[in-house]
Amino acid sequence: MRSETLRMALQVVVRSPGRSTLTVLGLAIGVAAFIAMVAFGQGARRAVLLQFEALGANMLRVRPRAAAHDIVSKPVHNLSASDVNALRRDATTLRVVVPHVRRAADLVRGNVRVRSTLMGTEPEYAPLHDWAAAQGGMFDARDVQEASKVCVLGASPAKKLFGDEEPLGGTVLIAGRIPCRVIGVLQTKGRAMSGSDLDDIALIPITTYKQLLGYDGYAYIELSPAQQGWLEPARKEAESIVRRMHGYTPDEPADFDVVSPDDVTRAADQTAQILTGLLAGIAAVSLLVGGIGIMNIQLVAVAERTHEIGIRSAIGAAPAQILKQFLVESGVLATVGTLLGVIAGVLSAYVVARIMGWPQAVSLGAVVLSGLFGISVGVIFGYIPALRAARLDPIVALRRE
Repeated sequence: MRSETLRMALQVVVRSPGRSTLTVLGLAIGVAAFIAMVAFGQGARRAVLLQFEALGANMLRVRPRAAAHDIVSKPVHNLSASDVNALRRDATTLRVVVPHVRRAADLVRGNVRVRSTLMGTEPEYAPLHDWAAAQGGMFDARDVQEASKVCVLGASPAKKLFGDEEPLGGTVLIAGRIPCRVIGVLQTKGRAMSGSDLDDIALIPITTYKQLLGYDGYAYIELSPAQQGWLEPARKEAESIVRRMHGYTPDEPADFDVVSPDDVTRAADQTAQILTGLLAGIAAVSLLVGGIGIMNIQLVAVAERTHEIGIRSAIGAAPAQILKQFLVESGVLATVGTLLGVIAGVLSAYVVARIMGWPQAVSLGAVVLSGLFGISVGVIFGYIPALRAARLDPIVALRRE
């Protein structure tokens, strides 16, 4: 009986190809939209997180507080070498303490002039940011001690200044006047979500920067916890040490902040998850529309096949059998539509991710959920027409032309 019911359901679907195709198409679009929207949201979320990780993960940053003069009642201090020495001497939760200063500066080689971000820092800056060298290497502690006139270029200025020539050993004029020998080129990191070029940078020893360009204080002091998971203890300890150095009690507003890229990463992750849920909710509406399409088609089928239903009832078909017959037909339409939708949704997700440069993020959970939801919607919305067919009076049905 089960195989006969399925065979008859398939015959009915094939007998009305136009109507069946439109019904299947509506549900397929809904399922495909759901899978694709979830994949788009997760792919964009992963792309955002990768951008933040490129700026440094599991890291703290001590920075001067904006408009500190309006907040604190005591003299405002710049971040200085004394703060760095105190952090290195007194902190027990920190592994690396790296100060740096930065400014926009012209890099000149021959007739080529490039405007880039010039940063004075220490050798630990590159490993702290997980930034390996594509050519050469980073300057070392001896270069910092001797204020050597050496530099490490990001991929962008290296390409603009040297083109296809070998950059290592070449000379670049920093700020248009200070000669520095290129000893390394950093690997490319691409662009941030804001569109800024992460590779548009040049690094020199912080002592060289101070000797040649001068500065009032550090732009940042970056810190790395000694162990994974020590971010919060390290934050509290670093804040306590710098407060002491600047003369602030724990309850007073200070002239600095201790922040972490992880804070921004978590906020971006939460925002991306909300947007992914919103996209999934919007796409789920199209699944309901597909289910309503199945219901409408089945209602029309009941109206057209009223005489057939009457004959079946007259020769002994029970209402439960008629109900089952129409439910199986709805299930067949829903299953075919769902399978086509899964294929279309997965392909759309891969194509868009490839075009946008996002990580592939087709969720198996989304595929299974949309598949089950699509079939369930088709069967549930097919129940009303099936129930209507089962409740038809055989006498009335037989008299219908």
